[in-house]
Amino acid sequence: MADPPDIDIERRLEDLHTAANKLNIEVVFSDLSDPEFPAKSGLCKIHGRDIILLDRTLPPAQQIEVLLETLRQFDLETIFLAAWIRDRLERPET
Repeated sequence: MADPPDIDIERRLEDLHTAANKLNIEVVFSDLSDPEFPAKSGLCKIHGRDIILLDRTLPPAQQIEVLLETLRQFDLETIFLAAWIRDRLERPET
């Protein structure tokens, strides 16, 4: 019997967090909906450290896409990635 879809999404998010950690990229969840300080999810550098800011209000599927797009910017040849991540990253960007 297959895992429920929400379990699969949680596993994928875990896989992506693990990949980010291997690259010394911190993943920070935050509420980015403040109209006084408009921001969106993605990669930023703070004091020389790579950080992925993720809007906690984004659905998990969109969080996955943000993480994948961010990882695409790094050299991933030297780290282990789950097969599904490599497969998604090898597809042309749409």
